[in-house]
Amino acid sequence: MSETGIQSLPSLDSWFEATRNISNLYFNSSFIQNRERFPNQLDPMIKQIAMNLPLPVTNDPFKNFTQLIYLSQINQAMTLKSISEVCRLHSSVDMINPKTSQGHTMGIMYWQINDMWQAPTWSTIEYGLKWKMGHYYAAHMYAPVYPITTLTPYLANITDENAQLSIDVVNELINGIHGDLTCWIHTLDTIMTRLTFGGSILFNSSGIQNFMNLSYPLLMKRAHCDNNSQCILHCIFNSDHYPVEQTLFLSRPKNYQLMNPNLNIESIEQLSPTDFNITLTVDRPALFVWLDITANVTGYFSRNGFHMFETKMSINFHSWIPIINFHQANFEIRYTSLFDVTLP
Repeated sequence: MSETGIQSLPSLDSWFEATRNISNLYFNSSFIQNRERFPNQLDPMIKQIAMNLPLPVTNDPFKNFTQLIYLSQINQAMTLKSISEVCRLHSSVDMINPKTSQGHTMGIMYWQINDMWQAPTWSTIEYGLKWKMGHYYAAHMYAPVYPITTLTPYLANITDENAQLSIDVVNELINGIHGDLTCWIHTLDTIMTRLTFGGSILFNSSGIQNFMNLSYPLLMKRAHCDNNSQCILHCIFNSDHYPVEQTLFLSRPKNYQLMNPNLNIESIEQLSPTDFNITLTVDRPALFVWLDITANVTGYFSRNGFHMFETKMSINFHSWIPIINFHQANFEIRYTSLFDVTLP
């Protein structure tokens, strides 16, 4: 059994439950530091974010803090996802290294699910029950049938002739399963794809199956990718259960030239007293799309923190309590993507 965890900041709505003083809400304020129970953790959090993600460029302290909340939750979600995938990939007995004992990861859990107050913590659900990005990722990364994409060596250069892109599928269902895996190589300047490939996969029982091993430099050449930070791999595994998506960044997200995806909400439709359908549109790919709802409505989205590689996407929202006399103007949904962090 393995355990892991990493801190993130809760949403503004959670902070406003603890203080209404805006001057308290900036990174490393005495108010924030007093609520950090792990000594000297805030500076390492920034360093962890800066390793992979663009830092805010705004001079507005409150906007800066708002964007750091978003980035800290991306950092937590991606860290939990990455560790989970390594452990799941090495959960097979066949993957155990007898010399180093690498493997033996038949179980993994993360610390922690819930919060006892509003603070920087390891939780994926906030004190007021709002889901952080990490909780949406946890619901996804523990899917019983799950594709895992790996670039070896990590962040390999496209000129490395030994670099390899591997795609494995984990099946934890007792019965066999059949599905189709389709992968696309995208750039951030257009919805059009550079390359499409894939195939069918059949499991007769539970286990891990290596689906494909590809020469990384040859794949990049086929996709006309001139460097690592130009292209992104996105895959979907479709089976009788439900589609499972997987995205692999071929470089650190901060190295990509982020372009305005023109992310918008086209419509919000009430399906029942507690369920709503939200239609989002973009005209370029959008990374780490995050939806947040007004503080007086509690519930969760069908997915969040996702990447949009299509011009239109529908997301559902489930409210914990019935909403009567719904009017879209009073149903405020805030939305953002990684591009917004680059704005002053």
